[in-house]
Amino acid sequence: MSAPRHVVVHGAALAEDVGRLALRLLDDGDLGVIDGTAGTDVVVVRESESDDRGDSAATADGAVLVCQVEADAVRCRRVVDGEPGEEVPVTVVPASIDVFDRVRGIFETDVLRDRAVAVLGLGSGGSFIVRELAKAGVGRFLLLDHDRLEPGNVSRHECGLNDVGRLKALAVRDLVHRHNPAAEVVTSTLHIDGKTRHEVLALIGKLQADLVVCATDSRESRLLVNRLCVENGLPMVIGGVFQRAYGGIVQRVIPGLTACYQCYVQALPAQAGDTEISSEADAARFSYTDRAVLPQPGLSTDVIPIALHMVKLSLVELLGQESPAFRGLSQDLVAPLYQWVNRREAAHAGLAPMGVSVDELSVLRWYGVLLPRLDDCAGCGKREVTVTDELFPVEPPPQP
Repeated sequence: MSAPRHVVVHGAALAEDVGRLALRLLDDGDLGVIDGTAGTDVVVVRESESDDRGDSAATADGAVLVCQVEADAVRCRRVVDGEPGEEVPVTVVPASIDVFDRVRGIFETDVLRDRAVAVLGLGSGGSFIVRELAKAGVGRFLLLDHDRLEPGNVSRHECGLNDVGRLKALAVRDLVHRHNPAAEVVTSTLHIDGKTRHEVLALIGKLQADLVVCATDSRESRLLVNRLCVENGLPMVIGGVFQRAYGGIVQRVIPGLTACYQCYVQALPAQAGDTEISSEADAARFSYTDRAVLPQPGLSTDVIPIALHMVKLSLVELLGQESPAFRGLSQDLVAPLYQWVNRREAAHAGLAPMGVSVDELSVLRWYGVLLPRLDDCAGCGKREVTVTDELFPVEPPPQP
């Protein structure tokens, strides 16, 4: 193995007294990464040991770099003919790194560090949502999905071909840590159904989740998650895409205050039944006796707008009044249900071309839908409505 021209050293890798580490080469050998994996490529010499060991440790067979750990820096040199040679530029990733410095102008990220989100369903939309929440600074996650990443998922998923075959929950956990190393992540491979609902609820309760994000891909699982959240007072953001992802909906459910997902299904059954058929399992649920139904997944670019709006609503819910920027957004995003249309087809085939119009229903725009709570809703119809100042802050009345 040859020595790279630049080295990235993860500080946590040098926290223990490890004398020999492995070197991982990237960028056609131009970049080397030292992440703490045991190996024979790098000899670590600590400043306190240098008088005793000097750089002679570099003569060990197989080493291509010798790294000296000093009080405030790490210095790396190539090994040439068993002797330390030219110094190599080093980038040190601190063991405790502030990766959120550039978003503090929008909100104080320490607020999100203490927030916990349960994301149920880690497909194309769910994986995007998790990544964005991790990048925003959310500190604790429950990631739940029973499925494995297949080659056909890669065109729409945040994970790539190198993760094919892995459980989505574990692959997305690693995705979180690539953006937020300090995040606490609990994973589960439970399949959400009637038999596992108590276990799912127990996991959410153990996490003490501030928010549930339902990104599952079937109406049945969404209804089940909706019931769990309504019955246990858990705020939820839920979303789904229509067939071929020509559009989709996003709903924010605050138990006792807003319409729930069951209200949506009862009020708009045809729209609620318009769901994407993105896998063989989905196709099997919709197949007919006389003909097969083929999977027709939408493009990633059609799924992402729905997932991104779910992220926005999640941040509004998590930040509350903690961020001036999001305080204003919370006054805008007051609708219980939002609809997005990607293309003029199916139920929206009759829309006029968007052109330059701004005053009529069009594609590629969000629309808030006033969906009232239904008195006869099977999920929330008989529950009392309690409005609190915490959920809907009001200005104090003017003094006489």
